[in-house]
Parts: sequence; C-alpha cells; structure tokens
Amino acid sequence: MRRWALIAVLVVLAACGPDIGKLEKGERAHVIRVTSGDTLELDNGMRVFLAEVDAPYGQEPYADTARAELESLALHRQVELAYGGTRRWTPRVRNDATTTATATAQAPAETAIADVFVESEGGRWFWLQRELVTHGAVMARPRHDNHARAAELLAAEAEARAAKRGLWGLRDYRVLTVSEAVEAARTANVNCLRRDAPYRVVDARVANAEVLDRRVSLDVETEDAASFAIVAFGDSFAQWSGAPFASLAGKRVRVHGPLGVFRDHPQLCLDDASQLEVLN
Repeated sequence: MRRWALIAVLVVLAACGPDIGKLEKGERAHVIRVTSGDTLELDNGMRVFLAEVDAPYGQEPYADTARAELESLALHRQVELAYGGTRRWTPRVRNDATTTATATAQAPAETAIADVFVESEGGRWFWLQRELVTHGAVMARPRHDNHARAAELLAAEAEARAAKRGLWGLRDYRVLTVSEAVEAARTANVNCLRRDAPYRVVDARVANAEVLDRRVSLDVETEDAASFAIVAFGDSFAQWSGAPFASLAGKRVRVHGPLGVFRDHPQLCLDDASQLEVLN
C-alpha cells in the first residue's frame, strides 16, 4: 500500500511540473537530439538554445565533453520550456534571394531561446542550466535581452571555477590576464560578435573610459605596448544597468565576454551589466 501511495505522490508531482518562479511557462516535449553543449532538438520540431549559458563550440577544448554532459542529463527525457527574455532566435542572413532561400530551407520550424526544466526518472524536475553550470560543463552567459537568472548562474559558475570542475580544470578556460586576452583575441582573429568568438573571463584594470552616444570603450592597462579594450555598443550599451561607465576608470574589474579583433585592436565585448564585476 505504501508503494502505491509513493507512486501516486510521484505522479502528482510530475503533473504539477517544475517550479519556474517568475519565468513564463512554455512548451512541453521530449528531447530527441543534442547538437552541441547548449542546443537541443525536440520531438515537436523545435530547436532550443539554452538561455543564459554558453558551451565550448566546434573544435574548442571541452566541446565534445559538454555535448556528452548535456546528453546524459536531457536526451530522451521530457522537458518544459520557460521564458525570461527574448523567446525566439532568427538567423541573420544577407539580403539576397539565394541566401535567404537557403537559410529558410535549412532552418527548423522554430528556434527557441529558453530556460529548460527536465523531468528525471524519479519524477523530479530540475533546472538544466544550473546543473550544467554547476558541473562546469558550460559557462554562464547572460545577455541584455536574457538575464532573468544571471545572478544565480554566475554564483554557481564562481563555485565551479574555484573547484576547477569540468572545463574550469583546463588551462584554456582559466581567468586570463590582459596580455593573455590579447594573445587569445589575436589567435581567434574574428569579430567578437561572431558565434565562434572565444568566450572567456578576464581580469583587468580600467585606465580610462571613452563614452560616446551609442558606444563605450574601456581602455585597460597592459603590461606592454599592446592595446586592449572592453567595449559595449548598440542595445547592450543602451540597456546598461550597471555602474556608470565613467566611474570605472581606475577600477579593477573581472569581465566575461567574447574576445575578438576590430580594426587590428583586440577587445572583449560586453552584452549585459552582470558580465562586469568590480573587484576590491
């Protein structure tokens, strides 16, 4: 009798679904494929990018392990999507008929950007992003249009990094000095807005802040003649909710963001205020 009572409780819990807090409830489906460490495909035809996190991509170190970690947690399980920011992703394509037609033919029916909650075998629901960040399988990556749970994910990441769990145990993902960030940016040699721009954590001291109408460049102190800047522009600049940029001059900061090169100048691009921490 106790066994049936336990089963009944588990059924009720599963029917109630996950605790999504202030997020908006989304679709339920089953995961049929994992295509990268932060991307799922569902049996309802949707593709899902995991909001607020970023996994190593392509040939980057730990990319295959991150994908395997996501598979172990979510593949063939029921999930419920929840939304705390921009809900859908639309690929950028050139404005010509050939490219647009090709992109349309290859794109899935819908590509969601969502928090994902997974139903375990015992009927318990867990928040997938937090599990992945806690294991060190992905990095927290809040964006200006998706940062509902940034504080919780960044705190979990700090613990995983201190314990050197997962990717944080690799030299490739250590917190970089400015000179190391310059080298990594030049090695990548891509615009920091590209999907394959390396996402890294950098410690620096801001030398001065150049604030313009739609852009800021925080020039940082370097150990040699190389230049390096922390930049924000467009919507990321307009929606900035952190410390006033001008107040950061002379401050030591820890920043999270993609590294790139623009007009031969290495830089790190900020997308959300939670990606910049002022250090004591």
